[in-house]
Amino acid sequence: MADRTTTAGRRPKQPGDSRVTLAHIMSEHDTNLYGTIHGGVVMKLIDDAAAAAAGRHADGPAVTVAVDRMSFLAPVRAGDLLRADAELERAGRTSMTVAVSVRAERWNASGPTSEVATARLTFVAVDAEGRPRSVPALEAPISPASPVDVPAAR
Repeated sequence: MADRTTTAGRRPKQPGDSRVTLAHIMSEHDTNLYGTIHGGVVMKLIDDAAAAAAGRHADGPAVTVAVDRMSFLAPVRAGDLLRADAELERAGRTSMTVAVSVRAERWNASGPTSEVATARLTFVAVDAEGRPRSVPALEAPISPASPVDVPAAR
């Protein structure tokens, strides 16, 4: 098998290599005037999870340069446990796109979860002086061989 390093001398990574899950219990301090959780609180959780995923992929600091899309799908209430799952979708030369899905469930009961927000953010990896630096390539996840690809047993 050939060595697949990038021009930066790093091996490509798969999306799962940088997957991050953050969770936080929402409290009364997080509510807005309508009695639901303020959108900015949810946005911070999204940005934190996405930044961690981008930093893992970049093997170092990465900064948010754009929120490409953010959708609030359902209200969140005090006492909800929010879980933000972030994973890389794309890696360029210095930039990365991260998808985030946020689910809610009651903090004190097992039961169904519901998707309450989704987002896509763009990050740029930076060096110690804040200048853009290269990141590893992102390769498609390795899928198990299909029955057609597997030789028949004799």
